[in-house]
Amino acid sequence: MKGPRTTRLAIDWRYLAVAAVAIAVRLPHLSDRSIWFDEASSWQTASYGWNDLLRSVRLNVHMPLYYLLLKGWMAVFGESAASIRGFSVTFGVATVLLMGQFARELFRASTACRPADDGDEPAAARSFGFVVAMLVALSPVQVFASIEARMYTMGTAFAALSAWLLLRIVRTGGSTRAWTAYGLSVLGLLNSHHYGLFSVGAQAVFLGLYLIWLAGVGRGDEARRLLFPAAIVGLLVAMADLPTLGILRTQVGRVQRDYWIRPLSWHSFVSTFGYFIMPNPADLPRPEARLILGLVAAVAAVLAMGGRRGEGFVVASALLPMAFSAAVSTITPVWAPRYFRFAHLFVLAAVALAVWRLTMRRPALRSCLCASLAAGLLYANVAFWRGLDLAHNTGMRAAVATILERIRPGESIVSTELLQYLTAKFYAEGRAPIHLVEPPPDMFWGWHVIRPADLISLDQLRDKMTRGIWLIGTIPKLIVAPDWDLDDASLMEEYEFHYYMGLHKKIFVHHYAGPVDRHADGVTGRAGG
Repeated sequence: MKGPRTTRLAIDWRYLAVAAVAIAVRLPHLSDRSIWFDEASSWQTASYGWNDLLRSVRLNVHMPLYYLLLKGWMAVFGESAASIRGFSVTFGVATVLLMGQFARELFRASTACRPADDGDEPAAARSFGFVVAMLVALSPVQVFASIEARMYTMGTAFAALSAWLLLRIVRTGGSTRAWTAYGLSVLGLLNSHHYGLFSVGAQAVFLGLYLIWLAGVGRGDEARRLLFPAAIVGLLVAMADLPTLGILRTQVGRVQRDYWIRPLSWHSFVSTFGYFIMPNPADLPRPEARLILGLVAAVAAVLAMGGRRGEGFVVASALLPMAFSAAVSTITPVWAPRYFRFAHLFVLAAVALAVWRLTMRRPALRSCLCASLAAGLLYANVAFWRGLDLAHNTGMRAAVATILERIRPGESIVSTELLQYLTAKFYAEGRAPIHLVEPPPDMFWGWHVIRPADLISLDQLRDKMTRGIWLIGTIPKLIVAPDWDLDDASLMEEYEFHYYMGLHKKIFVHHYAGPVDRHADGVTGRAGG
């Protein structure tokens, strides 16, 4: 016998169309867009053997699950830029479809749904799910998360899945299988990114308040039926997550000592809402940030008026992670716009639900507003890609390609900075020797992706210069060491490349070849370029 339609992951042609749109806006420049340091660090970490991989994670500030899964993915699909980014695209499309399923459940739990919850799923729920899925598919914030070889879309997929399962459990009472699936999705979210803890915390707060409300209105039996399995699942998830707590404790200490995030300010708080509509790789503030902040506040107010558990859940999932992050930032700065990609999913769902509620008697107006939202996000998506200016910001991909076209036998590539070294190493693909000038022992960051074989000492560099080297750095006059100055006569070629990422900005390549005068204080002469 067939079960209710809501017990199946029903994907009709509209959801297939949404998936196609999601893929289409995520595939451009998958290969020719130069990777940046964070993506290169994902590749490097996943390329290590098991022991080195876990050591790298302990020295980093992220959880191991993404790197372990990426390692398996690379074993099957290879290590190209398209491959490692394709892993994120896959999770990004899954996020779109799962948010569609979540939205269908959200609709049934909200005041936008007029029929009783225990009936068949109304057709309007499927339409609402389609709208939310399309908004997620077109959102530049979610597109940006999908086109990077990072763990964010793995986290958004688990966030959408866990939210869908929890709302469904609350409606149906939850079978053992449903609670098990929810526990596994929560565990996946916790092990995707540290901000997953804030999203799980928001779900826990919602469930706790909902149980209190049930008890207060005389539905204690229903509250108890949810409380006991929730407590068991929570305990099991906490026990399963214990091995990562030691990693988290070490990483929090490192963040407190020397991480780059600035203290939370009103400016950074408001700027986050500008990021919600149009992310900027350089994290620049956007002028429309205050407008988006006002819109989010208005949406929360609309949903709070006469709302049911659906409204409470989506508002909690959208806003509580920000409140938790702000609270933690009073101790350790952790507020960064791109970390709210998980909460952003529910901001989109909340906006769509507010539109739906306000236009319940005006379906034509609703269609117009939903189409306008989608069109606005599509325009922002086009503007996002245009802003990258990839035709001119060719980055390390072009720099290394230029070197490999011209490098002579016996010559080496040497980077003076870690940020440039790792991306250059990715694109060199073992086709030429490449090293990093040995950094000082007190270098505050980056040791998690450095191994002894990566480094070259100044004495070794002097010897290599007699055979020819290609130096990569971020300043026109490359400084190898304080007591070094490079001879004009040895400078053969020089090039400049630009990046679309603010962390890199410009890359300067200098080709030095020929004999070098040696003195006690290093190499003498005047720098070229």
